[in-house]
Amino acid sequence: MTVPNLIVNYQKKQTVVKLKKIYSEITQAVKLAEVQYGSIDTWNEDNTLSTKEKIEKYLFPFVKMKKDNISDLKKQNIKYYALNGNVENSYRPFYASSNVITLISGAQIFAWDNTPTSTSYFTLSIIVDINGTSKPNKLGRDIFVFSICPKGIIGKNTDDGESYTVSKTRNVLLNGPSKNSYNCSKSARGEWCAAVIMLDNWEIKDDYPW
Repeated sequence: MTVPNLIVNYQKKQTVVKLKKIYSEITQAVKLAEVQYGSIDTWNEDNTLSTKEKIEKYLFPFVKMKKDNISDLKKQNIKYYALNGNVENSYRPFYASSNVITLISGAQIFAWDNTPTSTSYFTLSIIVDINGTSKPNKLGRDIFVFSICPKGIIGKNTDDGESYTVSKTRNVLLNGPSKNSYNCSKSARGEWCAAVIMLDNWEIKDDYPW
């Protein structure tokens, strides 16, 4: 195996290690929140709260974050990228006013303004950056999207407006179709990449669009 291949394989393994660690931390935080607020499927009953406010209520108090670190992403002037290499300036968490917390590990979680959804479609999308503001700041590489929903915490696998009950095959997650180009492909945006990694038993396989 060549040196470049060894480096890539190491990067992939480290990505999975960091991603799985933050997934475990979010899972534990949700369990603690359920003790205080009830099961996930009841969190959407108060539709006066935006997605941002729900993440701040149900998740932020139960993760180990650095003190006094909540910052407005919009003010940091950081460029974020889709997996296809395009600047991701139409994805709400990156271009809207988003609050970002930094965990003890250095990973970051995003909370952004959004419209409350109906109970039947309830899901909280969680954006995580496994290495904080360090590059490449790209979906599918160091930025991944999870959904907190009545099914638990899953890699996001839905288009806008789809129910959390939707299930997609690995081929669809990688190659689409996706009306929002969310699939995990070098020609797409890469929102569904966490779902691919989880489906592959926490492994980045050779056909993953690295």
